[in-house]
Amino acid sequence: MTWGNRFRLLGGLMLVLAVVAGATLVLNQRENQVASGSASLNAISYSVGSDYSGSVIAASVNAGDPVKKGDPLMTIQSATLLRDLSSPKTSPVSTAYTTSTDGTLTLTATEPGIVSSVKAQVGGLVGAGQPLATIDRTGPLFVLAKFRVDSYDFARIEKNGRVEIVLPNHQRISGIVSDVKVQTVGGEADAEIKVTSKDLIAGRNDGLVEPGTPVTAILHLRDDGPLAGVKDSFFSLLEQIGI
Repeated sequence: MTWGNRFRLLGGLMLVLAVVAGATLVLNQRENQVASGSASLNAISYSVGSDYSGSVIAASVNAGDPVKKGDPLMTIQSATLLRDLSSPKTSPVSTAYTTSTDGTLTLTATEPGIVSSVKAQVGGLVGAGQPLATIDRTGPLFVLAKFRVDSYDFARIEKNGRVEIVLPNHQRISGIVSDVKVQTVGGEADAEIKVTSKDLIAGRNDGLVEPGTPVTAILHLRDDGPLAGVKDSFFSLLEQIGI
C-alpha cells in the first residue's frame, strides 16, 4: 500500500469517527431536551376591588391603559361608606382607595402596570370584595409551560435549569426554571413549570412579548450520561466560536 493510500485511508477513518462522534453528541443532546405540550407568556397581576358596595359613577381607565402607582381607576358612590363616614366608630382607610365626605370612593392603582381588564361599567352596581379590574404589574413577564415526562426525566428537572423560550416568529430567549408543580397521571408526571427571564420585557421582539402570547419552551434536563462532560465541553466550544 502506498503512502498516498494510507493517508487517504486514515483520513477516511477520521472522517467516519468524526461523523459518528458528532451524531452521538447530537442524539445525546436531544435525549436531554423536552419540548412543552403548551406554554404561554404571563404577567404578575393583581385585582382591584372595593370594600364597599355601590354604583360606579366614573371610570378613569380602559383595558390596555398604563397606570402609575396612585392613579385613579374608578369612582363608586356608596351609601354604606357614607354611613361609616358619619360614624365616629369607623374610619375607612386603605392604600387601594381614597374616600370623600359625600360617600364616594375612588379606587387607585397600588402598583404601576397595564390595565388588562375592567369588569365594572359606569352606572353598574358592584358588591363589596368583587374584583372590578385587573392590572398586570410592570416588570419582566414569565412563562407557564406544561410538560409530560416519565419519572426518570422528571428527576432530571433542575431548579435554575436552562430553558429556551421560542416565540411564534422563532426568535429564542434564554430562561431558567423558577418553580415546578407536578401531578402524576397514568404513571407519568404532568409538570407545570414557571420559567423566568430578564429578557421577557413587554413589547420587545416585534411586540410578541405580551401576556397571552403562545410560545414553546424547550427544557434542558440534567445530563446523567457518560458523555456529559464531553458533550458540555463540545457545545461550550461551539458557543465560543459562534456556531
